[in-house]
Amino acid sequence: MLNEFIELEEESDESYRCYTLQNTVQIFKHCIQDEDLNDVRIYVSTNTPLDSVVHNIEDYIKWFSTCETVFREYYENELHEKVHQNWFNEIEVYRVDITFNSVTDYGATISCGDHILRDHIMIIDFDREQIQAIHLNG
Repeated sequence: MLNEFIELEEESDESYRCYTLQNTVQIFKHCIQDEDLNDVRIYVSTNTPLDSVVHNIEDYIKWFSTCETVFREYYENELHEKVHQNWFNEIEVYRVDITFNSVTDYGATISCGDHILRDHIMIIDFDREQIQAIHLNG
């Protein structure tokens, strides 16, 4: 999988190396491919070699396609909006930022939209596999 990572030197700094991926990824049920892969950024601490976390990154990305229960429960409890059965399948993902400080310290911020809050972009903060907050923009 290491060869799937493309370093973006202009986005990297002394604290983090920034990467995009060259192969299609699925976040929630939304497939991101081709030029849209530029909207998936993976930041890895300069103190952590990429090859030491590459499998963790791969597993984390895969987890986002299976996290429907976690997302649904948080969404319904925090936003007080009931979702329909196909809601998770219809979420459109606009941007993904994944940060790995180490094998055990990681998270993500995902910007997306759904058919319930049509006039808002949801910005979801994850700490590992737990949602920390959903911010509404719009």
